[in-house]
Amino acid sequence: MRVKPTALVGIGIWILYVAIITTVSKINGVPYDEIGDSTSNLLRGAVVSLVIGGLIIAGLSAWMGWFGAAMRDQHRIRAWWMLIAPALVVVAIVGNLAFTDWGNVPIGFLLAAVALAIGVGFAEEFVCRGMLLVGLRGSFREVVAWALSCLFFGLMHGVNILLGAPAASTVSQIISSVMAGSTFYLLRRYFGSLIPAMILHGLFDLSIFVQSHSGSEGTLLALLDWPAGLIAVIAGLVVALRTDKGPKESYAKGATDVAPVPA
Repeated sequence: MRVKPTALVGIGIWILYVAIITTVSKINGVPYDEIGDSTSNLLRGAVVSLVIGGLIIAGLSAWMGWFGAAMRDQHRIRAWWMLIAPALVVVAIVGNLAFTDWGNVPIGFLLAAVALAIGVGFAEEFVCRGMLLVGLRGSFREVVAWALSCLFFGLMHGVNILLGAPAASTVSQIISSVMAGSTFYLLRRYFGSLIPAMILHGLFDLSIFVQSHSGSEGTLLALLDWPAGLIAVIAGLVVALRTDKGPKESYAKGATDVAPVPA
């Protein structure tokens, strides 16, 4: 690695990404509550900023030598209960898509939503569960790195206030995003790759936007987000504590401690 992983560097990358997407979104001038109103709004209000921010951070990671570490873990923890929270999110996604009035979703909007899914899945996961986590691991134990990566993922959504989002709903989104961050962390630790988290994250956002745009009412399955989040936080804490006692990534703090821990 050209740049040594530290919390300061990881947080700096997070700040850079947030500054990029906020600036681009402000320039494009689409109010937050109107992003999902049309294909044009979705592209200008979300997709463009995600693509620009994601590409810049990916390029920076390649120069720093962090890209591989951000995308995968050498050491994994595999336990069936780690997949409970992600499975509940999948059920919520299926429910959103099943109750979408597809006749009210133009093909152009659907394609824009797919682009959004790819952009948000890659960019936000690469920044928070990738680059930020790598930096935090260089300075802290895994349990602290896990907690802070989830916290910063939630805070990332707080900037929506600057784009016109209501304060009350933004606070709720921050809390739910902190918990969702642990769900995505579990997928990274289980599979040893960031790609499953990227896919789940992208599909979740896609399902929300297409259902909302179609005008169909939400279902009770949407309530699964909160129990899934609570389960994810508990499971994430257990996994992070286990990681602290077992083999660590070569760049992580305390990497010389390689005592094996059963899944």
